Amino acid sequence: MDSVQSVTGPLAPAQLGVTLPHEHVYINMTTTTPQDGYLNVAAEMEAELRLFSAAGGSTLIDMTNGELSDYAAPIGWSDDVRVMQQNPDTGSRSIANVLATKAMAEATGVQVILGTGHYYDTYLDHRWFDRNSTNKIAEFLIADLLDEIPGTGVRAGIIGEIASDLSHITAIEERSFRAAARASRETGIMVSTHAATFPTGLAQLEIMVEEGVDPSRVVIGHADTVKSVDYSLELLRKGAFVEFDCLMTCRIGGTLVMHQIERRIAYLKTLIEAGYAEKLLLSQDVCQRSHLRALGGPGYTFLFEDFAAIALERGIDPEVLRSIHVDNPRRAIFGE
Repeated sequence: MDSVQSVTGPLAPAQLGVTLPHEHVYINMTTTTPQDGYLNVAAEMEAELRLFSAAGGSTLIDMTNGELSDYAAPIGWSDDVRVMQQNPDTGSRSIANVLATKAMAEATGVQVILGTGHYYDTYLDHRWFDRNSTNKIAEFLIADLLDEIPGTGVRAGIIGEIASDLSHITAIEERSFRAAARASRETGIMVSTHAATFPTGLAQLEIMVEEGVDPSRVVIGHADTVKSVDYSLELLRKGAFVEFDCLMTCRIGGTLVMHQIERRIAYLKTLIEAGYAEKLLLSQDVCQRSHLRALGGPGYTFLFEDFAAIALERGIDPEVLRSIHVDNPRRAIFGE
């Protein structure tokens, strides 16, 4: 790969700069988080992304997948439900979500790379999965990546977030992972996953390797929510990237949650000392209004401000931290 697709065009490796590898611009999580899980206010998002840019940020990977894109656009974006809803035929992101995200990138100058794929069982349309073979689902993902997300003229740049959310992978989630793996194998594009709380990233990786994906093309997300550094070490030994991306739990209501910060820094130090500094990724996973900086959350700048200051105090080399923000996302995306 010599470029990755963003909402405003292809990006060469040198253009990525400081990159957040797992975030969301507009997202609808009200299925499981009805009071807080909805980002759809354009003015709020513009202010947050401008803070990211002012902090030196360049690129954001938006992991809002098909299911999370349903009505995930600013209020009043369109009265046409076909524009606002997840594509009922291909399972792709909604037209409104894609075009609203593109408009926000253009307004703020932040480079946004879109993911394509499917979330976890609770969100999935079982009838749609029953109607489409695993190969057909893979074809839809490939079309999002190589042609366009239908009706938008915009291509996705990565595969993700592909999700499971329990201590096991359900049958329908397994089909989603196999489809993602086949799309990755066909295109060479990286896969980024959601594996929260339980160490299911190992099973996710096993499925994708069975499908012929090189582990180095896989990012296992939310690894910091599994309270065992040995889990991260095992993923790294198998060749995957490990992503600590749930740093939204580290600043709540304007207050730093020190035990959450200290555990992650301790894990990072262990992994760095074990020789895996080049395979680590960091992000905040802003996906609820309470995660916005203006509302007391981390926003898109926590990593470069509060977290960086504490990490440096605890002995993490500033050059290693810089490399995690700049070099490692490039390595993951481009397969370096």
